[in-house]
Amino acid sequence: MKYEAVLTETIHEEACNFLLKHVREGRRQEELCFALWRPSTGATRKSALIFEIVLPRDNERDLHGNVSFDASYLTRAIRLASSKQAGLAFMHNHFGPGWQGMSEPDVIAERDRISPPARASGLPLVGLTLGSDCSWSARFWTWDNRQFNRSWCDKVRVVGRKMRITFNDRLMPPPERQPALRRTIDTWGKARQRDIARLRVGIVGVGSVGCMVAEALARIGVENLVLIDPDKIETHNLDRLLYATHQDIGKHKVQLASDHLKHSATAANLKVQAHAEGIQTENCYLAALDCDVLFSAVDRPLPKDLLNRIAYSHCIPVISGGVFIDNKSNGTMGQAAWSVVTAGPVRRCLRCDGQYTTSDVTMERDGSLDDPSYIAVAKTEGDTPTNQNVFPFSANLASFMVIEMIRLIVAESWWPDAGGKLHYTLIPNRLTISQEACTPSCSVCAKTMHGDQDAYPFIVKVCEDSTRSALRKLLGSAWNRLRVLLRNRRHQ
Repeated sequence: MKYEAVLTETIHEEACNFLLKHVREGRRQEELCFALWRPSTGATRKSALIFEIVLPRDNERDLHGNVSFDASYLTRAIRLASSKQAGLAFMHNHFGPGWQGMSEPDVIAERDRISPPARASGLPLVGLTLGSDCSWSARFWTWDNRQFNRSWCDKVRVVGRKMRITFNDRLMPPPERQPALRRTIDTWGKARQRDIARLRVGIVGVGSVGCMVAEALARIGVENLVLIDPDKIETHNLDRLLYATHQDIGKHKVQLASDHLKHSATAANLKVQAHAEGIQTENCYLAALDCDVLFSAVDRPLPKDLLNRIAYSHCIPVISGGVFIDNKSNGTMGQAAWSVVTAGPVRRCLRCDGQYTTSDVTMERDGSLDDPSYIAVAKTEGDTPTNQNVFPFSANLASFMVIEMIRLIVAESWWPDAGGKLHYTLIPNRLTISQEACTPSCSVCAKTMHGDQDAYPFIVKVCEDSTRSALRKLLGSAWNRLRVLLRNRRHQ
């Protein structure tokens, strides 16, 4: 199991303002504080989601160049952690930049003084050190029934309007410069390329848009890609699906993409995980929780709902895109539009943005969205989801989505905040940007940083009882036939 730590932009700023206040005043004085964390557990990664800072009171620490804490402060923090079913984190600052090591006094404090009582929370102690440039380093202290062992984190992520990542170069060495990436590196610099290359990026939906997102990421040197899509290639995909030919009909989309990405990748060691299952299956859900960024290129409400929850509960930004085409009755195109939304802490969620509703999720669960009687009613009522699209529209949308990820990683501190919804409308040839917040009562936003405590109810094992699934569809079909019957009677 690999380990990481995650902070929201708000928590990061609060911690920096407190821990670096003496340094910013020109004093060589260390500072410390405790914090609370919740676990986020993927297939191969456990992340500590730091969700609350527990600041010391005046009599709970002693500043003397170095800094020490009183036992009453530790006791108060542990009690608070236990009351909130959270783990304890210990934060302090060093005077150098970048990923920080530990002195012997640091080790003794975390391993011998804090870790034993912190076990009362039921979770390991997480230690974090803040560098003078606001870079974090982190480690877990785990108990093996004999002693506490330190496991260094691979990286620490700060997620908000922008995404700041500090990598542990010993565990995740930066890639060597590749001649094929010379123009890319010259565009945003070697440091940012090292960040981009070491991301693990998941793409949910590897159709016309998702496949081009994957191609773009492979071309700019991303080394770890996770592809999730249960669908196989059909004839009607051939006008939009990158790489696909008539000989590929019947193959899984993820396998086609995986095979071609290995030829077009510029990274020296591209790793592709291809999952020919839906995101709501347990295997794919856990694989998504291992990612640093997720792309949503799906049009079904249930996957969107799940990805929306992941964006907030597990603090993994989700970049979602969709295309809408309005066809006239005479077969001509009336309008076309496509939009990109990045969901995650301090941003508007996909549900509040109107990309799906809770009732949409319910209908997909009971089989209504695939039932012919529902489709007949929906066509009459004018609310049928449309799947029309063409290759140029998909290419433009995929480009927008990848650029949003690049902006998250590459953005400098002086860049203005342009986060929000990008909406391109074809007929007036206009791109608009809107910045809106979630509704005050948004239940998705309220679960920010809840991690594993926010268990999604619709995760299924691949070997789920097929009888139960068939029964849901049967009930949904019966309901929709009744709906058609009642509607016809009203019009008689």
